[in-house]
Amino acid sequence: MGTKIYLSTTGAPVDPEDARISVFDRGFLYGDSVYETMRSAGGRPVELARHLARLHRSAAGIGLVIPFADAALGDAIAQTHAATGNPESYVRVIVTRGVGPLMLDPRRSEDPTLVIIVQPLVVPDEAAYRRGLAAVIVGQTKTTGGLLDPAIKSGNYLGSILALRQAIAEGGDDAILCAATGEIAEGATSNVFFVAEGVVRTPDLQAGLLAGITREVVCELSAELGLPVQTGRVWPDDLRGADEVFLTSSVRGIMPVTKLDGRVVGGGVEGPITARLRARYDAYLAALG
Repeated sequence: MGTKIYLSTTGAPVDPEDARISVFDRGFLYGDSVYETMRSAGGRPVELARHLARLHRSAAGIGLVIPFADAALGDAIAQTHAATGNPESYVRVIVTRGVGPLMLDPRRSEDPTLVIIVQPLVVPDEAAYRRGLAAVIVGQTKTTGGLLDPAIKSGNYLGSILALRQAIAEGGDDAILCAATGEIAEGATSNVFFVAEGVVRTPDLQAGLLAGITREVVCELSAELGLPVQTGRVWPDDLRGADEVFLTSSVRGIMPVTKLDGRVVGGGVEGPITARLRARYDAYLAALG
């Protein structure tokens, strides 16, 4: 197993040590880029069409025209995955505005750079899912109503990095961010769900959060199980008093939270509804293979 990187400047997968981009690339200088992260199942990227659709929405949100056709992106991902020899892979697709002079003016950069990173898929083992993780609701807020739409998945992740640093400093494994209003928005790299009195709930998109692909899939699978997800405003005390809490993301899937702000959630292990949803999600991935 290994890691390969596809660059639009080379047109083929290369080893990491041979993957080079200019220090004047705006993705490096300013975070002037958009990206998507996904995993494979059966050797194929999960929900590729939805991920690419969101990539285009993010690009439109920053005024970036992606010059690569979706079919070409899919072929490049498949080619790079095959070159790794991995049974399953972690895939990150990045499009930057490209190389330009050392100035903010985006008009001076007209040739976007494509980077596709494919490496072995590493997910927690079954014991880790049953055990769950410790999360901390942090003071760092998810920016809303500012210059950057929270629905844009951009290369600028400093807010999430700072949130995660705070959570780790407080003994947690992951961070949960709030909106400027104080309501729950999302995890550092995930969406947030909780269960109260048998009802599955998640913050509404209006809280200022990224519309996660796995969030969307989990809502669909939950409805199949007769557990339609309710969306709305969620406050920190709603999570602290919940019977179950879990996070969703493309790589980890459904990850239980069994400790929140230093307090045990539910029985301190994966809850029954979370376990039921995770089993259904695992079956969904298996069917894709």
